[in-house]
Amino acid sequence: MNGLIKKYLPYAVIIFAVFLLVPLLFLPGSALAKYSPVAFYFVLLTTAVITSAVYCAKHGIDFLFTLMAPIAFLFTMIYSGGFSVTNLILLFVYLVAGIFGQFLGDLAFGDDRRKKEKQEQQEQEKLMLRAKRRDERERARMERESAAQTEAERYDYDDEPQTAAKHASVDDDDFDYDKYMADIDRMLDEDRNRPSAF
Repeated sequence: MNGLIKKYLPYAVIIFAVFLLVPLLFLPGSALAKYSPVAFYFVLLTTAVITSAVYCAKHGIDFLFTLMAPIAFLFTMIYSGGFSVTNLILLFVYLVAGIFGQFLGDLAFGDDRRKKEKQEQQEQEKLMLRAKRRDERERARMERESAAQTEAERYDYDDEPQTAAKHASVDDDDFDYDKYMADIDRMLDEDRNRPSAF
C-alpha cells in the first residue's frame, strides 16, 4: 500500500492542485468568468491526459490511476455548478482522458520502459544466479567437510579392532591344547605298557 501511495503522490498533488485551483480563477463574477470553458475543456483535460501519460511511461498501464482526475473533479463540482448534466459529462470525459493518456504514454514511451524493465530483470537474474552458485559452492564445501569428517571417524573406528588384534591374548589362538595333552598322555601310557628289554 505504501508503494502505491508513493507512486501516486506526486501526480495526485499536481492533479488536485490544478483541478481545485484553476477553476477558482474562472468563477462567476471574476474577470475570467467568460473564459471558464478554457479551464474545463482545455486546462483540466490536458492535465488529465499528460499526467496519465507520464505516469504510464514510468510505471506502466494502471487503470486505477485514471480515477484520480474524476475524483479531483468531484471536489471542483462543489463550487462550479454542482451535479449538473454538464459536470457529469465532464466527469466522464476526464475518465476517458485518463484512459487515453495511459494508452498514449504506453504507445510513446512503453518500449523504453519495457527495455528498462527487461534490463532490470536480467540484472536480477544475474544476481540470483550468482547467489545460487555461491550457495552451491558453499553446500559442496560443507558436504566435502562432512564427508572428510565421516571418513576420519570411520577410520578411527575401523582402526580400533586392528590394534586390538595386534595385542590379542594367548587364549584367542586356534591351538587345541586339550588334544595336545591327550596325545601326550596316550604316548606316556604306551611307554609304560611297553615291555622293558631288561
